[in-house]
Amino acid sequence: MSMRATKPESRNRRTPHAHTVRIVLPLLAALFATSCGTRTWNSPIPPSGINDRYDFYHRLNRGNAQDVFVVLAFSGGGTRAAAFSYGALRALREIPITWRGRTTTLLDEVDVISSVSGGSYTAAYYGLFGERIFDDFESDFLKRDVESSLIYRLANPVNLISITGSEFNRGDLSAQWLDENLFQGKTFSDMSRNGNPYVIINASDINTGLTFSFIQQQFDFLCSDINTYPVANAVMASSAVPGVFAPIAVRNFETACAQRTDSWVAVSGTTRDTYSRRHQVSRGLRRYFEPARMPVVRLLDGGITDNLGVRGSMMSPVAHYGNVEDMAGAFTPSELAAVRHVLVIVVNAQVYNEYSWSIAGADPSIIEMIEASFNASIDILSTETISLAKAGFMMWEQTANARRAPDAPRVRVHFAAITFDDIVDPAERERFNAMPTSLSLPPQDVDDLAAMSAQLVKALPEVRSFVGALQAEEEVGGR
Repeated sequence: MSMRATKPESRNRRTPHAHTVRIVLPLLAALFATSCGTRTWNSPIPPSGINDRYDFYHRLNRGNAQDVFVVLAFSGGGTRAAAFSYGALRALREIPITWRGRTTTLLDEVDVISSVSGGSYTAAYYGLFGERIFDDFESDFLKRDVESSLIYRLANPVNLISITGSEFNRGDLSAQWLDENLFQGKTFSDMSRNGNPYVIINASDINTGLTFSFIQQQFDFLCSDINTYPVANAVMASSAVPGVFAPIAVRNFETACAQRTDSWVAVSGTTRDTYSRRHQVSRGLRRYFEPARMPVVRLLDGGITDNLGVRGSMMSPVAHYGNVEDMAGAFTPSELAAVRHVLVIVVNAQVYNEYSWSIAGADPSIIEMIEASFNASIDILSTETISLAKAGFMMWEQTANARRAPDAPRVRVHFAAITFDDIVDPAERERFNAMPTSLSLPPQDVDDLAAMSAQLVKALPEVRSFVGALQAEEEVGGR
């Protein structure tokens, strides 16, 4: 009896379990199939070409003063750099100017923002959403624990399975989070519209060792259209620190598009000026001409090649179709003749902090050694880049003035940079230099970074000289 009594009961216990397995396993399989991440690839150039190109000519703001040209460069440095750049925007918003009878702010006259790594979060957000940045960027990014959010997403078993594939990695997963939580699915077709400045986001192409700028001129060499590409992926590529994030990948299409084959690079390759920057850049770009040998381009942190985003992008032959001397990408001949007052501000959140292992006299770990090596290369490169960028703009000023008629107004470039070294108080300077390169900072640090940046920008002699020159000319013209 007891056996008879237990058998049906045992079957009753097992039968629901068997049914559950048969139901749950397919559901889990479907869940994993639909949840596994897929990489967002770039699109090829349409056969008819691109009418609305993401370049200076099509996206540069022509609603502000055309004889005034203002360029900002935002450095790398995680949230520290993003907050420092954000403070610079706030400062420019608070500096009034009157020009051609129109009273506005210095921020309204910003034409171009070139950015790297942490600075790209601020630049991209402002390029997409304009002054909305002053309403929600702090809560949506600067004061948000982004690191924990990314770690939590990575820890999801579904995502862990996703990144084991060959076409989805930690960089793609992070870009997905940024797309959903910060950039709202926007692509470059949405960027630099409605009077917002032209934004150049920069990464490093580890295939060629060159700066990779997210502009159509760069995508031409891939036979690709940047308009359909997500801004989040570009920002992730710009800030993908080696070892922490995996590279962001873009396709180099196997097509003979005119945008690639009819470029200035073919002509530059025939010159014998082998040590010129134009020649060195064109040599790297020619590797894109063979997609079979480079079908996929891998992109990492822009700081590897230019942690300031000014010389490797704004002053690059790529942005100007090979003709940096005339800023041919930024200006038509008539626009170049009209430009007179130029202001360049480099917002550099670079730090010079000590390492705990160094203070203790201990051997660094592998991760600490990689970090120190990466920082060392960026520190040296950044210091030299500011000098080279300033020299480049000053040479452009001389060239532009030499080509003008003797009685034509002169171009004057005001070039400035802010760093933590500009902080007068030693204890305060040390505190800012000790702030880590991370994607999460205490809210008070964010506030202090933004406030310090605003203070330093307003105190720049070059900014005061620039605004003073406009004011003096306006007063003369108004008499």
